[in-house]
Order: sequence, then structure tokens, then C-alpha cells
Amino acid sequence: MTVYLLLGLTSLVLTLILTPLIGRASTRLGLVDAPGGRKVHLHSVPRMGGLAVCVAAAVALALFAVVGPAMLDTPDWLTMRPLLLAGGLIFLTGLIDDVRELGAGTKLLFEFGAAALVMSSGLLIERVTFVGQTWPLGWLAWPVTAVWLVGLTNAFNLIDGIDGLATGIVVLAGSACGIILIVRGHHAEAMLLATIVGAALGFLFFNFSPASIFLGDSGSLLFGFLLAATAITGWQKGATALAAGVPLMIFALPIVDSALALGRRSLAAPAAGRSIGAILKHITQPDREHIHHRLTAMGWSVRRTVLVLYGITAVLSMLALATANVTKP
Repeated sequence: MTVYLLLGLTSLVLTLILTPLIGRASTRLGLVDAPGGRKVHLHSVPRMGGLAVCVAAAVALALFAVVGPAMLDTPDWLTMRPLLLAGGLIFLTGLIDDVRELGAGTKLLFEFGAAALVMSSGLLIERVTFVGQTWPLGWLAWPVTAVWLVGLTNAFNLIDGIDGLATGIVVLAGSACGIILIVRGHHAEAMLLATIVGAALGFLFFNFSPASIFLGDSGSLLFGFLLAATAITGWQKGATALAAGVPLMIFALPIVDSALALGRRSLAAPAAGRSIGAILKHITQPDREHIHHRLTAMGWSVRRTVLVLYGITAVLSMLALATANVTKP
């Protein structure tokens, strides 16, 4: 347990140091999120926060690789390698999008490429357990895993619409998943999550309303991808499999919000016609119909909205842990 706490604390401290530095550099370079349109903020805010959390997490892991305790042995790092490589691809995709906007098709291409990278290492949703019954997926494991990884990656990007929402949910959901990984003995993935949760908690100090810096796509996509990938480990690996409802409860808010957005945008006819390109562009077009936007439109403050959604995520995460029957396989 000490290793996870030290990793999280190191990542947190590094994020506290790096975030204001990167925020000032982002402002000088003009890499800011201007107000207007669907935005709820009233002044320009630097949007390169993902760079701070990624660098902080990477440095924390590197420090522990060099001077950390004996628990961090070679097999742990070998297990982390595909996750780190795929996470790096997701981060670079988001970073390029933050600096110079990428098309939706290009982003999806890189996201599926990152998903293929971790799936080729053997990280697959091979069976689904529900109501005490387990069904093997066979060849469907590949498309189901790809949809899970890419879907949850973008779900966290979609809920990053008001100050502190996505970052706080990363802390809560990541902590719940981390507990499962620790109990089930998946040390490498648990260490990675401890680092991510520490970085998110440090970043939340600057990102909570009123935010002085935003995650940007580089941060929200990276958080979503790593949470989705590590969740598969706790969900699938070992002789016993957790029920499908466990990760679904933990990630209920981003999943429900993104599902509603997908359905809403798919049903609305795009103005540019019904071509594949027009439909894809229409589906990925941002709007102000997300759950958090609807609550603020009702007159709720940003802080009240975020705290209520934190509470929902915390309650669902605790219910997931209480019903998970988590044991070391």
C-alpha cells in the first residue's frame, strides 16, 4: 500500500509544480480556450493542462523505476509497457488536437490504433459475467474491447465541459478501480492508476471552479483511455471475473452522458446531408445538451452541479465496490 501512496503523492506534488508553469506558457503561446458559444467560462483559459498531468505522471513513474522499492520489478514494467505506449499515442493525439485541431475521423483512427496496441498484448474483454452467469465472447472480444476502450476514452472527453467535472470523476472512479486492482493483486496496473489519480488530484486544485487551466483533449482522452484499459484488468484477469455491472456502475456518469449524446446527435439530421462524413461530423459536433449543461441551464451554479455529479459518482462507486465480491484470484 505504501508504494501506491508514494506514487500518488509524488505525482500530485509534481502536478502542483508543473501546472502553473505550463499554464503561463500556454497563455503566452496563445493556446487558450476562448469564451463564447457552448462555453460556460467568461474569459480565456489556458487549455494545455493535459501536458502537466502527463509529464508529472511520467516523471513519477520514472523516479520509481530508478530509485523505487523492490516491488517495482521487471514484470511490472513489462506489463505497463503496452499501456504506456498506447497512452502515449492517445496523449499525442489529444495534444495535436489542442494545438491544431484534428478531424474526428483522424482522432478515431489514432484511438483505435491505441486500442489495437493494448489488445494485441492480450488485454481483452473475453467474457461477460452478469447475474451469476458467464458468457465467453470468442471472436467478439476484439470489437467489444475496442468499443469499450474508444467509447470510454471519448466519454471522458465529452464530460469535460465544466470546471473540474472530468478531473474529479477521474479521482473518484480511478480510486475505486485502484482498490479492485490492489485487492486482486494486479500491481502494475494499480501503480499506474495511483499515479494517474495523484496527478488528477493535484490538477483539480487549479481546475475546480473557477478553473485557471483546462485539461484539454490531451488530458481528458488520456485519463479516459487509461481508466478504460486498467478497468479491463481488474474486471477480467484471474480465475474469477467481476460482474459486468461493477465497471458500468463506476463509470456510469460518463457512459450515460455519452450514450445520450450519441443517440441525440444520431437522430438529428445533419444539415450537410446523410453521407458518412456528414453524419460523423454531426455526431462529433459539440452542443449544450449534456447532463452538466442541463443542470446549469436550470440555474444551478457550476460548483453545485459538479459537487452533485461527484456525489452520484461516489455513491455508485461505493455500491460497485460493495457488490463486487472482490477477492484475489
